[in-house]
Amino acid sequence: MRLLSLTPFVSHALALYSTSSFPVRIETRAKLESRLANVHVHIRDQVETPIRYTYGRCLDNSIHNSESVIGESSSEGGARLVWIIPEDITTGGCISAWNSQGVLVGRSAEVKMLLKRRLKKRGLHTIPMDASTGIDTWGPWFDGVKLLEHKNLSAVDAAEAKSKEVVIVGAGMAGLMTYLILHQSGFTNLTLLEASQRLGGRVHTEYLSGGPFDYSYQEMGPMRFPFTRTYQNETYNITDHQIVFQLAAEMNKINNGDRNLSIDFIPWIQSNENGFYYHDGIKLDTGLPPTMKQVADNTSLSISLPLDESTKNTQAKYNAIIRNETMMRAIADNMHRAHKDFLVNGLDGLDGDIWSEYAYFVNYLGASLNDTNFVTGGYDASTFWHAMYEGLYFGATTWKTIDGGLNRLPLSFHPLVDNNTHLDTMIERIQWLEDSQKLNLQWRCNYTDRVFQNATFDYAVMAIPPPQLRKMRLPTLPATIRGAIDGLPFSSACKVALEYKTRFWEHYDPPIIGGQTSTDIPGIGSINYPSYCLNCTGPASLLASYASSDLAELWVSVPEEEHVQYVVDAMAEIHGEVAREQWTGKYARRCWRQDKYESGSWTSPIVGQHQLFLPEFFKTYSNMIFVGEHATYTHSWISSALESGVRGAVQLLLELGLVDEAKDAVEKWMGRWVEVVS
Repeated sequence: MRLLSLTPFVSHALALYSTSSFPVRIETRAKLESRLANVHVHIRDQVETPIRYTYGRCLDNSIHNSESVIGESSSEGGARLVWIIPEDITTGGCISAWNSQGVLVGRSAEVKMLLKRRLKKRGLHTIPMDASTGIDTWGPWFDGVKLLEHKNLSAVDAAEAKSKEVVIVGAGMAGLMTYLILHQSGFTNLTLLEASQRLGGRVHTEYLSGGPFDYSYQEMGPMRFPFTRTYQNETYNITDHQIVFQLAAEMNKINNGDRNLSIDFIPWIQSNENGFYYHDGIKLDTGLPPTMKQVADNTSLSISLPLDESTKNTQAKYNAIIRNETMMRAIADNMHRAHKDFLVNGLDGLDGDIWSEYAYFVNYLGASLNDTNFVTGGYDASTFWHAMYEGLYFGATTWKTIDGGLNRLPLSFHPLVDNNTHLDTMIERIQWLEDSQKLNLQWRCNYTDRVFQNATFDYAVMAIPPPQLRKMRLPTLPATIRGAIDGLPFSSACKVALEYKTRFWEHYDPPIIGGQTSTDIPGIGSINYPSYCLNCTGPASLLASYASSDLAELWVSVPEEEHVQYVVDAMAEIHGEVAREQWTGKYARRCWRQDKYESGSWTSPIVGQHQLFLPEFFKTYSNMIFVGEHATYTHSWISSALESGVRGAVQLLLELGLVDEAKDAVEKWMGRWVEVVS
């Protein structure tokens, strides 16, 4: 008689044995759609350690029969494993736990694989935000997070990871966004340090009289958000700016609809055919300049420079590139993919970021230096990418702004962050402590006090602009990231807002309701009429001068009183003496180059810098992560800062092995772009 092996019977019995009866409870809480996953472990009774975890058939009764090894743990209570799933894994198995004697002490329910892409295993180390893990620093990095494959095999104690002491340096929109995501991911030791006395960074609404709903305010930083763009009767959302509206909804939810903290959007009027066109001193019999519509209907009311045929041809070629509707649609739909496509494919097969506007026309199209200089405005190091995304944004069909001022966006964060925020704390030095693998931050209470204050943290998210980073003593950094910090050009803006007793511009015939007036008065730039509280009574404020880039730099050396008086006189020249009579004497002037906490307005990368520097901002150096509008694909917009804040938070989550949380953040904040193709 042949003896039957008992193994099948034992295995069957083990399979029937309730998973809840084992001392080690094992589960996966997220869909296994990529080759990287968290395995959650809870040890309920004493078990001989180390505990080894494997994947294999649900009937296996020996660790030696396992299909693959996941890792091991010696911790008590709760733990989390990072599982790199092999390419050739079979579906429908179970995760098992074995004590030091090889006895089964835990088993999961059947695991179902939903892998969408097979990625090659490259090693066992922390998850970098780079191409080695499928993360594309030139394009849709969030797709890469969804398909991560890399992490060491050691167990991750989620509670310990989330108790790391993390400091966010800078309470602008990038820093606030980073804080929000880490807070919602369960971090318990977050600190926010801000050099100034307020939240918001370059978001700055100036209330000239009263508060938000007295409606005499102007935006001295960002003003509005492009919402939709219409092409051939089809309307497209400008998708990357949707994160602003999503954040507003989230903060309203967090604050339980508190009206004192609410963020509500109203239409912004970007252009108005009744705005004046005051150039070359031309005025009508009314004593006022012609309107935009009148100039469009009668070109004799404007004087334009005569252009050579060659200049006209160069202008036509330039417009064909920056107004290409196919590219505009691509940017509107998915700015990140469009950026990658432009860098790879460029123009006519040429590398997009290598060819500046200037070099492309001169060296490739054979345009004259004179024609090229006129058409490109003399910006010889500008990129076509910048011209295209800005062309999309400023060509928006509809716009939004925040009722009561954009300050209400950072204001909404106060209940969330105040207990962990330290204002008036300008960091001067950061030291890397090799022995403890921590960062020591130093600051002084004032510059007459030579004694430094100190605080030590596990990680630092640097959410401040390059000019401020350049003032700071940082740990020794590789030349690449140091070059990114030191080499990125930073533009500036000067704004002057004037308050008037009434909205006299709304009483012209025809009335100016929002929009802009264009003028060639030197140094004024653009003039913006308020888009809120239309036809209201009482004081109202006009953005009487918005000068940017080189034009703004010229005003920095001019005393404030002289600058303001120049603008007051210019408004009277354009609008008539009513502007002088109606001025209340109140004004706000902000030249961002003079702001010691910002030192400028926005980043203006030159040709080649996206390719060179973006990958560096996706790396972690001495436990420091860099975020901000300078560290992403578009610049000078709130959406740019928010997107970078999401990336920085995800980067830290991956550093700590918190894969589930990283994926959750991606799904929540970048989900409108996640389109993974198998």
